[in-house]
This record gives sequence, C-alpha cells and structure tokens, in this order.
Amino acid sequence: MRMKCLCVMFLVFPILISYCHAEEKTTEELIKENEDLKRELLELRKQVLENHATASVNQTTVPFPSLSEEEDTDVEKDLPGKDAFADEYDSADQSLKISRTHDPEHDLRSSSQSLIFKGEIIQTAVLPDEPIQNEDKDKNQDEDKSEGKDHDEKKDENKLENEDKEGGENKEEDTKEEREDEGKRSNNEEFVITPTRTKQLLKNTGSSVSVITGEDIKNSKAPLLLDVLRRAPGLEVARTGGIGGTTSMFIRGASSAQTLVFVDGIQMNSPTTGAFNFANLTTDNIERVEILRGPQSTLYGSEAIGGVVNIFTKRGAGDTAVTVGTEYGMHDTYRETASVSGGKEKFDYSLGASYLKTHGISSASSGDEADGYENFTGSTRVGWNFMDDGRIDATVRAAHSDLEYDTFQFGVGPVDDTDRRLTTDEVLFSTKINKTFFDIWTPSFLISVNDTELKGFDPTNTSGEFRIPTRVWRLEHQSDFVLFDIDTVTFGYEYEVQEGENVGNFDKRFWNNSVFFQNQIELFESFNWTAGFRYDDYSTFGNNLTYRTTVSYGIEEIGTRFHGSWGTGFRAPSLNELFFPFFGNPNLNPEESKGWDFGIEKEIIKEKLTMDITYFENDFTNLITAAVQPDGSFLAENVARAESEGIESTVTYRPLPKLSLIGTYTYTETTDRGKDQQLPRRPRNRATLGMHTQPLEKLSINVTGVMARDRIDSDSREMDNYWTVDQVTRYDITKLMTAYIRFENLFDYDYEEVTGFGSLGFTAYGGLEFKF
Repeated sequence: MRMKCLCVMFLVFPILISYCHAEEKTTEELIKENEDLKRELLELRKQVLENHATASVNQTTVPFPSLSEEEDTDVEKDLPGKDAFADEYDSADQSLKISRTHDPEHDLRSSSQSLIFKGEIIQTAVLPDEPIQNEDKDKNQDEDKSEGKDHDEKKDENKLENEDKEGGENKEEDTKEEREDEGKRSNNEEFVITPTRTKQLLKNTGSSVSVITGEDIKNSKAPLLLDVLRRAPGLEVARTGGIGGTTSMFIRGASSAQTLVFVDGIQMNSPTTGAFNFANLTTDNIERVEILRGPQSTLYGSEAIGGVVNIFTKRGAGDTAVTVGTEYGMHDTYRETASVSGGKEKFDYSLGASYLKTHGISSASSGDEADGYENFTGSTRVGWNFMDDGRIDATVRAAHSDLEYDTFQFGVGPVDDTDRRLTTDEVLFSTKINKTFFDIWTPSFLISVNDTELKGFDPTNTSGEFRIPTRVWRLEHQSDFVLFDIDTVTFGYEYEVQEGENVGNFDKRFWNNSVFFQNQIELFESFNWTAGFRYDDYSTFGNNLTYRTTVSYGIEEIGTRFHGSWGTGFRAPSLNELFFPFFGNPNLNPEESKGWDFGIEKEIIKEKLTMDITYFENDFTNLITAAVQPDGSFLAENVARAESEGIESTVTYRPLPKLSLIGTYTYTETTDRGKDQQLPRRPRNRATLGMHTQPLEKLSINVTGVMARDRIDSDSREMDNYWTVDQVTRYDITKLMTAYIRFENLFDYDYEEVTGFGSLGFTAYGGLEFKF
C-alpha cells in the first residue's frame, strides 16, 4: 500500500506542477500532449500493478475487484481521445469567454490550461482505487483471507459518510452565507440594469448608482421600504407624522415630483401630482433596489430629473420554500407576513403577503390623539423560460391602506381631527417577454398598468371628502444589438397614457409617444462610454428632446476608477397643474434640467476599504409654481428657477469577514433663484452610518444611524436638526426558526421630520420567523 501511495504521489505532483506552469499552447499541441500523457499514464498504471503484485506475495492485501482484459480495453476506449478533448475545449472556451470577451488569445490560453487540468482528472480517474487481479493462485488466496478486513473497512467508511451527512445541511447554509459575504466584499462582479437598461457590471457604469440588496432588506427587518432607502447617499426622505404619513423623497435637491419610481417596470408616479408617495410601499417580496442619481430622461422620460428608483421583486428559485413571520411592538403595532417561492429550470414563482396595523401617534405634533394605520399587501411574480434564452415574466401587486390623519389649518399648522381618514387602493400589473436571436439581437416587450384610487372620509367636514382614481398604462419595446463584443446599441419605443379624475373638479387624460437610442462602447475592459438621446411627443405641450453621455475609466493596477456623466432631463406638467380649478394652466411647458457629475472610486485596502467621492451640479429651469395674479388668485406658471450642487461620498470598510461598515456623507447646496434662499426640506448636511456584524454563527446585529442638519421649511422657517439610530438583533434558534428584536430611534431623540408633524420616539418591536 505504501508503494501504491508513493507511486500515486509521484504521478499527481508532476501533473499539478504542469498545470500551474502550463505554457501557452495551441489546440493541436494540447491534444498531442494529452495523447502522450495518456500513454505515459498507462505505463505508470502497469508499473503500479506489477509493484503491487510483487508486494502481495509477502503480505496480506485488501482484495480488489477483477477486471477482465476486455473490460480493460473498454476503459482504455473511454479515455478522452482527440474528439473528446475537442468537445471539452469548446465547453471550457465558452465558459471562460466572459472574463475576457475582447481577447481571443486569452480565451485560448485560459481554456488550454483548463483543458490540461480536466484531462488529467479524467485520466487519473482511470486508475482504480485498488490494483487489478491477476491469474496468480497465491494472490487469489491472499484476497480470500483479506475479505473480512475489506468488509470492516467499508463499514467504517459508511459510518464516516453518515456522520458527514448529519451536518450537511448546516454546511450548505454556511457555504451559501460565505458566498453571499464574499459577493458583497467584491463589487467588481456586481451587475446593475438601471443605468443603461441593459445588464452591466457596476464597476463599468459612469452613472452614480447605489444598490440595496435583498440581504440589506432582510437585515433591516423594516416593514416599509422608505426606512431602508434612508441610508443611500444623495437622498432625503421626509414623512409627515408616524407610520403611513405622506412620504416624499428628494434626490440631489430635486423635488419628489422630479424623481421617477418603477416596480418591475410599472411606473409608480401619480398622474395628478407627478410624485410617488412611499408611505404604503412595504418590503414584501422585494429583492433589490437600484437608485440612479442625476438627470435620466434620455432612457426614462418625464420625471427623471433628480434620478430614478428602480425596484425589483423576488424571482423564485430552487425547491419550494415557505416563510411565515409575526411581529409585535409598541403603539400596539403588529405585523404578519407569509411568503412562498421556488423554481425549476423552466418555471419559477414567488408570492408574498403581509398585514400591518398600528394605533400610531398623533399626526400633529401638538396633538394627543393617536392616528392609526392599516396596510394589507400581496405580491406575486411568476416566470417561464422557453427556447433556451427566452423568458416571460409577470408581476401582480395589490395593496390596501387605511390612514387616520389630522387636518391642516392655515396659519396654525396640523391640528387634531378624530374623523379624517384616507384609504388607498392600488393594483399593479406588468408582463415582459424577451428572446435573443442569432446571439446579437435581444428584443423585449413590456405592458404595464398602475390603477390607484384615493378616498377621503370626514363626516363633519366636506373638505375631507374626495375621490381620486388614476391610471397609468404603458406599452414599451426595446431592442438591444451586440456588435463585435465591444458595442451594444439600444433602440426603444414607448407609448404611455395617463388618466386622472378628481371627482367634482376634473376628469382628464394625456398621452405620449417616445423613441430613444443609446450606444455603449467598451474598450480594453477598462474604458466604458455611453451616449444617447430621446424624443418625446406629448398631447399636451408638444415635443421635447433630451440627451445624455457617461464615461467610466478604471486603472486596475492602482485600484482607482474615474466616472462621470452629463445630461438633460424634463418633467411634463401633471394633471393638477394643467386642469385643477383656479390653479391649473393648460398652456404650461415642461420643467427642464441640465446636470453633470464627476467622481473617483478608490480601493484603499484591497477587498477591505473602498471610498467613492462624487461632485455634482444641477440647473433646474421652467419650474412650475403658483404665481400670484393681479386679482389675487393663483395660477400655475413656468417662472421659477433653481440650482443645486454638492458632494456625495461613500466609504465601505470590511475589516473582518463577519463585520462590515458603510458610511455616507452628502453636502447639498440648493438655491431658489427667485427667492435667493435654500430649497425647502433639503438638508445641507446629511450623513449615515451602517454596521452589520455576525459575532456568532447564529447571531447577527445590524445598526443604522441617520443625521440631517441645516434645513428650512416652505415658509422659510428653520427645521429641526436630527439624528436617529435603529438597531436590529437577530438570532437563529434553529434552522427553521429565527427570533429578532428591532429598535427605532434607539436614543429617543425628540424632533420633527416635517415642521408641525410628530415623529416616532423610541420604539421597540419583537418578532419570530418560521421556515418550512
């Protein structure tokens, strides 16, 4: 046995060394070398058999299965010959082209090394674990004597195998978590879609983009997405009151109506206000969020002045997994969740539902009457893969919310009102189909509908009674052409209809036809450039042309990347601005903007410390505002102008595999050119700090801090500075049960996020999750 092990060692070591130092060779040379190697292996195999036969005369050996001469010939036939190695080369070459798509010689070299290694593994597998039996009678007698010993050894092997299986599931889960951690440590292989509407490496995009992953959402345990979005740089979230209060988002100084929001391709912005209220959007079934900053109208059209928030729901995979959760907390808040997901090669599905209810706090900071909130959300996504690279996706999401809120008195502010309620009913639907033809052309078609209805109730005051149904439906086509592996050309067409009714005031609609073009060029795997334009034709104000270009250049040797963008944006007038009685103006033009940014990303300590600093400027013109008329009335007009400039910075530090920290700081200087003052509710200084650690295998801790300073309200009064800390501790009791506790405003900081409206103080929640 020692002789056998020694021979195998001498066989394996040269093979490994030859693989590590493999020279760059052609395919023909490689195949010839493998033929020679096959013959050498057969000679070594004979030597092993002869050595073992000699040794077996003097000692008892473990019996080995016999192999006839005919079977020996069959094994030799099964050895990879020229054709087999050619097939192996093709598959290896295809799998490695991704890493160096523009260097065929590199593909050949890498594939050749891979082929040598694979061929060696196949050939060494021909050597049996035991030598072949010969015709010698003495050897047969030795084998009979050792039969019992072989049986005992097999029993020991089976025992060890069973012991390994007992912890198999835990090991698989640990390995999965390690892979996720490793993926998070390296952004080099992370892909994004929003900057170019095509799949692109994050390190290659010239746009400023932040990504919130499903793991980030899971660690936060936040029921509402707005609480997860607060940590992103260049972004401010402001909520009027407690849970369920109207929530606005500002990106780089742009208003909430100048930020475009999508959920699986469904446009979420309201046709009546132009903005999206984040108050009711839960984290159920959401897998990923991409936040794109700067003017993006070239690819996305109206409202994409400040940026785009693109939300992707979960795609099922693997065996069916069921998760059920329950949570209870202060202010009599409870939440129930359930999700089911799974998928095979052709079909996948993901379903989620939740129910959230709280007695809440007073919406008016001066009041003492609690305003409750209730939310039910259901979400489904199904997908079908067809013809190798074709896919159909369908998303349905429905939500109902019921909010108690306080009235607003001019000159006083929010005051208690025990009768006012607002309900929101929302149904979203989208379906998308795409297929690649000839490896160069990928067309896709998307149909989406957003049906939303707001109802106001107040039995004591008719001003609180209203009904506002809206609908946005879109038809979209996009074609991507991949040319010469370095150039991707995108053409697109969109047709959109926006409808809105404010019962008793107006019932209107408008539509838009648009086409867009974009060209992406990648050179030397380090230089990426995009340029594009868009033409929109609205039924209300006419046409509009926008354009944009981005560039990214990385120097891998010093771990540095330069990125920048320049472009234009616009926002079409909303239905309220066009048609609301005593305010609307059907002659309005779109708001417009120009903006640029330039940044540097630097890896200071490899795979541990990374910093990104970006400077930006935006110029907003033709802003729509309520202009005072000679008779004292108000009319919407394009008379305002504003600008913003600032710095966004992000630092990511991972000193340990189970500890990561991320900090952001944004300085935003905004100016209303007409009033020569700061724009309301945009903080000059904003910072966040997040920490995630796993001190024990089953214990994880997540901490997030947010600070905002130097804000003013719409009446020019200074607003509260504030800082808050949220903390989540999660413990895996078993593989199927997890307990967690979540604290919001951990240090009970007293502040008003919006002047006159209350904010939650210290709040604690606890919950359990069960997996099946």
